[in-house]
Amino acid sequence: MRYNGIIEGTTGDFDSEINKLKEVFQNADAIIVGAGAGLSSSAGYDFGGERLQKYFGDFVEKYGMKDMYTGCFADFETNEE
Repeated sequence: MRYNGIIEGTTGDFDSEINKLKEVFQNADAIIVGAGAGLSSSAGYDFGGERLQKYFGDFVEKYGMKDMYTGCFADFETNEE
């Protein structure tokens, strides 16, 4: 079933669903993808560990950052930090 160009409901058949999705993509003026940290995490991106320590070790020690995400919410002393 279609409603304003959006597919509703599924057939349960993978090939059928892929074909519906392909048709929608081919006829779309634009496609918006909403993605968050879960997408990069599922791809294996590590938000902490060696890379965090290498590039932000001083902040890790000063502010107790556990990963890059929690670093976004650190109470930095200055705007420059």
